[in-house]
Amino acid sequence: MKTILVGINAKYIHPNLAIRYLKANTTYPVEILEFNIKDSIKTITKRCLEEKPDLIGFSVYIWNINLINQVLKEIRRLSIKTKILLGGPEVSYVYDYYFTNRLTDYLIINEGEKAFHLLLEALDKGTDFSQIPNFVYQKNHQIIKTPSHVIENLDALKDPYTTIDETDIHHKIQYVELSRGCPYQCSYCLASLEKGVRFFSLERVKQTIQYLVNKGAKTFKFLDRSFNANHKLAQELLSFIISQHYQDIVFQFEINGDVLKDSFIDFLIENVPENLIRFELGIQSTNDEVNHAVRRYQDTNKLIENIQKLKQSHVVLHLDLIAGLPLENLTSFKKTFNTIYQLFGDELQLGFLKVLKGTDIYNKAQFYHINYQSQAPYEIIESQYISRDELNIIHQVEIMLNIYWNKGFMPRSMIYLTKNKDAFSFFLELYHFYEENQYSTLRYGLIDLFTRLIDFLKQKNIYNHTIESYLKYDYLNHHPIKPKIFWQHPHNKNDILRNYYQTNQSIPIDALYKHSIVTKYLNGYLIAYYEKHHKMITFLKDEKNLCSKS
Repeated sequence: MKTILVGINAKYIHPNLAIRYLKANTTYPVEILEFNIKDSIKTITKRCLEEKPDLIGFSVYIWNINLINQVLKEIRRLSIKTKILLGGPEVSYVYDYYFTNRLTDYLIINEGEKAFHLLLEALDKGTDFSQIPNFVYQKNHQIIKTPSHVIENLDALKDPYTTIDETDIHHKIQYVELSRGCPYQCSYCLASLEKGVRFFSLERVKQTIQYLVNKGAKTFKFLDRSFNANHKLAQELLSFIISQHYQDIVFQFEINGDVLKDSFIDFLIENVPENLIRFELGIQSTNDEVNHAVRRYQDTNKLIENIQKLKQSHVVLHLDLIAGLPLENLTSFKKTFNTIYQLFGDELQLGFLKVLKGTDIYNKAQFYHINYQSQAPYEIIESQYISRDELNIIHQVEIMLNIYWNKGFMPRSMIYLTKNKDAFSFFLELYHFYEENQYSTLRYGLIDLFTRLIDFLKQKNIYNHTIESYLKYDYLNHHPIKPKIFWQHPHNKNDILRNYYQTNQSIPIDALYKHSIVTKYLNGYLIAYYEKHHKMITFLKDEKNLCSKS
């Protein structure tokens, strides 16, 4: 019997960990095929059927469900004898459609390592399916679901990374687990349907990380829904990562910020080097009534306090909000946005409620009068609390937030312009300025973002020497090589460089003339020097005195 497992990924850099776990944890031969969502139905179908498989398994997620539905129809049309297996969150909770329309023969719900091996064994030996856990099949026109089962000893699973010879690891994100399950019950999240949290042993995870690093891995993303569910394990793992002194490697974790211990934060402040650790913190809303409506019980004040402390560390902070939650109108969301934006995390993701199959919010969608997309990603269109026009306003803010804050082009300037102000309205007005001038928000050069912002600020009569200075600094600091500038060089450029050279001769004067940009900045001048991937930005308080370097 020939079996293939198919992953259709959002991008090439996102490998499918689930099908690797299935392959690693069966003694039967299994081949893996991977595509991405830009591949055509014809390409995927043809490649799968070229293998002449007896069984094809598809890993189904929100980003590939629409494509997979079409592929399933083609496979059924072209190869009626081929058996189809589905698994993954998109088919684990609402699955009758696939059986009644003959788009699948078998379906695995939730954890599939044990179920997959037992299915192959049953097909090989011709035995009954009733003893396979987490399994759905059809018998005598009846859809049968077997009892649920969780793997308590996760270390009993074979590590897919060390048992499967991976290629091109350097260019792909490595998905790793310290735990499975989630201690929280947020009603919009599929993780809320899993009961309890189970952990892999620390030694196993360390070995996996080191193995992947040795193979050339550069980016790790932990799939744990709450990495710090066990503070002791989390800190021990981070201590290990820090102790290895990895270069040009990034580790990303999803954490719950309001339960962080002071000792844990102090550890991060004292030990984490730059560009090594990235935290994703879900905040969703600062409105307690809204959070309670979706069973999210967080201490928002403590969460904000902890984020402010974390900003003293070198941890990169990615903060998440969700627009469209029950009970949250536009006024409430605007308050949430402005409160969290003022924390000035490295990134602020402004997401929108997705009504995922099987979640509590899916079952209560009619109660809240939530109208949402019928096809994935099932994003909210409107509800009794927020109209589609109001959600469109939030989308407009999201667009400008992504361009002018999340991309990190001009952090000093944006903090100056928006600190302790109504940032939501600022981004909305900036969007309208783009719209009025028919500027594209998809195609632009970096210099365009700066000059358009300057025009916007001038139109609002808030452009001044200070913001001009910060914009210049941000622009020069963002470039690794000498850029084209959008302002005039000062007439006394060479005089300024000669005065600088009198007190700092580490760079030859001819090189300064050739590779430097000089411009007025606050109450002095900036000298930006670029040569052979070496960049130095120096602030001169006046033409004679060196004030500081950065």
